[in-house]
Amino acid sequence: MSFEPAISIKNLSKCYQLYAQPQDRLKQFLRGGRHQYYREFWALHDVSLDIMPGEVLGIVGRNGAGKSTLLQLLCNTLNPTSGSVDVRGRISALLELGSGFNPEFSGRENVYLSASILGLSKQEIDARFEEIVDFSGIRDFLDQPVKTYSSGMYVRLAFSVATTVDPDILVVDEALSVGDGEFARKSFERIRGMKEAGKTILFCSHSLYQMEAFCDRVLWLDHGKLMLLGEPQEVVRRYSDFLLGNIGEAKTELAAPIANSPSPPQGHARFSHIEVSLDGITDRILHGRPGENTLSIRLQFESDPELPIPTVGATIDYGTLVTVACAVSCFENIAIERDEHGKGEVTLEFPNLPLRKGEYRVAVYLASEDAIHIYDNALDVASIKIEDSLPSPGLVSLPCRWQTSAGHAPLSAPILRSKSAERQLTKLFTGRPFWVDYADSLELAKTGIFEPVETALAQALINPGDRVFDIGANIGYYTALFADWVGPSGIVDAIEPDPDNFALLDANTQDFQKTNRVRLHALALGAATGTAKLFRSKDNIGMHRLYDSICCDESFMEVPVCCGDDLALAPLDFIKIDIEGYEIFALRGLSNTLAASPNVKILCEFSPLSMMEAGIQPVTWMEWIENQGFSAIAYNGTVWSPLEHDQLKQELDCLTKLDFIGLTSELRKHSNASIADAAVKAATECGYPRPILENLLLVKQQTLQELTDKSIVFSLNK
Repeated sequence: MSFEPAISIKNLSKCYQLYAQPQDRLKQFLRGGRHQYYREFWALHDVSLDIMPGEVLGIVGRNGAGKSTLLQLLCNTLNPTSGSVDVRGRISALLELGSGFNPEFSGRENVYLSASILGLSKQEIDARFEEIVDFSGIRDFLDQPVKTYSSGMYVRLAFSVATTVDPDILVVDEALSVGDGEFARKSFERIRGMKEAGKTILFCSHSLYQMEAFCDRVLWLDHGKLMLLGEPQEVVRRYSDFLLGNIGEAKTELAAPIANSPSPPQGHARFSHIEVSLDGITDRILHGRPGENTLSIRLQFESDPELPIPTVGATIDYGTLVTVACAVSCFENIAIERDEHGKGEVTLEFPNLPLRKGEYRVAVYLASEDAIHIYDNALDVASIKIEDSLPSPGLVSLPCRWQTSAGHAPLSAPILRSKSAERQLTKLFTGRPFWVDYADSLELAKTGIFEPVETALAQALINPGDRVFDIGANIGYYTALFADWVGPSGIVDAIEPDPDNFALLDANTQDFQKTNRVRLHALALGAATGTAKLFRSKDNIGMHRLYDSICCDESFMEVPVCCGDDLALAPLDFIKIDIEGYEIFALRGLSNTLAASPNVKILCEFSPLSMMEAGIQPVTWMEWIENQGFSAIAYNGTVWSPLEHDQLKQELDCLTKLDFIGLTSELRKHSNASIADAAVKAATECGYPRPILENLLLVKQQTLQELTDKSIVFSLNK
């Protein structure tokens, strides 16, 4: 980038001669040496500054301050009265509506005319013609005279030409305010792209928010004089005070004089500060997940105290296509408060933002008390990128209620039971209130604890601030404990596809969800995104499987499936996975997450017969564990100790002797209460020495050594 200024302005002035009546102009021509029949109006007076290549300069000032005069002098459409302008590079301008186009010519002819004036050859215009037309969006009217165009069509074509000719310097006046909202946003994105490409931009606007957010420096003009030139925040603040009649002594980079403060203009209202945050994180680009985040929009405004109290509004837009949501204070009977100086502040919140996958933009408005006249607006204060693993379409997730016909659901029909409505309140061993269903398959109402050995192990391994993933969370026993243990600085993500269990999971983690310590996902985890069949236990005791199991009814419901890597949870510190034989499918979808989580520990249910039901040989599962660099640790009744993988594989080979098809056919005749006993008997008869259902701790080698050194795992007695 050159260190020479792109534009150098020295003592630039422009004076107009104003005549009281037409004949005075003739008198001045004939007798000008002896008399002066006009009065002087200095639209611009002694302005000097340098604008560097790649700089974005904003220009602010009231109507008649000299902004347009300055831009026209820079573009050489006006001659200065005194001073000089030195421009280095091709300059392209979008000034007042109508400049540069011949109204009798067609749009096509004006493209060639305007682009040739800007220095392009016919061959260069031919090469860029389609891009110009596509961006303008008025192809159907291209061969009509531009005098038949609406103001919006006119500015679309003019802007397309001005920005497609690849100028070194772009000058934009208020002409864009004529375009519709969709085109204004598209145009602003193009200007933003030119800024990122290092183009020099002069940007004139009454939107002070854009001045602060977009410009490198801001120039303030009043009555043709340079009032202030400097950092956007400082200039905008001083200019705002000036508009409200609060200006005192000002000092500028150039020691320019400040005029006496005029009386404040009538009818003025503008935003002085805009802040958009998601769950307390403030940024221009925010990231969230469906239904899990609170959007907060904090607005401060200044207004003429003589005005009625203005209305504040905000919209959430899906790109430039559609407004997804809108909130307007006057329509919701919200009383906005302000002080005696006309200043006010309001915060608008959208809790549990129900947006689905996509990019959304936040816009804010300050309007008259009846919301008819817009005083000020900012159309792109922040963008929200929602990550959603579900493949189903839609922009928002709306609350819904399902109801099915009475009786047994037919094969292949979705089923929804009402168990979640049949709840009872108990307490966990920690004293935390906890909802269970009346069947209480975990038997939490008896002792408040489930799987005491595994619970003690998890408590020893989880630290404050950890990131934990609970896969197959069921009704939330472990989820609630994990949330207690990770503390306010940690986070627990929990996945549960069964709607009844999910309802209890949601009820048991409400407090944690409010502080974003727990995030729930109503779906299953798999190797790829899609759907799966969820089968549920035939005697309705809370069990469910993602395959047709001997424990379940033949009916099923479709549930969404997410690839775990799509959730972007890495790095994780601890994973609890309990999905009855489907573990390898879920963990395959977490391969990238596991690779990016060097200290992760996985407490995993291990049920070889369930794996075989799901279509996976247990030996294949063990090979996957080894390939991922994990060692297995098992509880031997006294302590947790490492398993020799080769020995475990030999033991699993015993199960190959099992007539599995015959066994499953026989077990389908049993009740769930007797299935487990019959399965244990069959496994024992073929020589399998281990429990048919146990939990293993999977850790990487460096973590295993760390746990050994600290004696964390192996000193935990039952």
